[in-house]
Amino acid sequence: MVDGPWKVRQYCYFWLASEAVTAEQITKRLGLEPDRTAVMGCRRTSPVVPAAHRWEIRCETHGAIDEQASIVLARVAPAADRVRALVDGGDVEAGLMMVRWFDDPDGGYNALGWWLTREQIQLLARMGASVESDEYAGDSTVHSSR
Repeated sequence: MVDGPWKVRQYCYFWLASEAVTAEQITKRLGLEPDRTAVMGCRRTSPVVPAAHRWEIRCETHGAIDEQASIVLARVAPAADRVRALVDGGDVEAGLMMVRWFDDPDGGYNALGWWLTREQIQLLARMGASVESDEYAGDSTVHSSR
């Protein structure tokens, strides 16, 4: 194990994805402008990439990932009932994604660990949203036991 602190780069986003409902239609239904969208198949059609239309509210400001989640969820909270209506329609999925890269030379220190508050979990459940986390190590040999 490395004795010193890890440098971590991270970001968080709330996403909606659908094979049937476009990001433009999601924007109109929610009355909320996304930070990023993707059109299904815009990069490649065989196989289709991305596999669904995507709509995202993002936070890439350096800080703890739970603080980033707070910023993202505060932005989407006013549209929570409209998000749930889209999800309940059966053609749209929703989720909160938290991504972290360890050993990133441009990352910051003291960013380990995270949690969501009870209110944030209730908001995500109210919207029918999942919680996902991706974590990557820049060089897995750095943390070997040798």
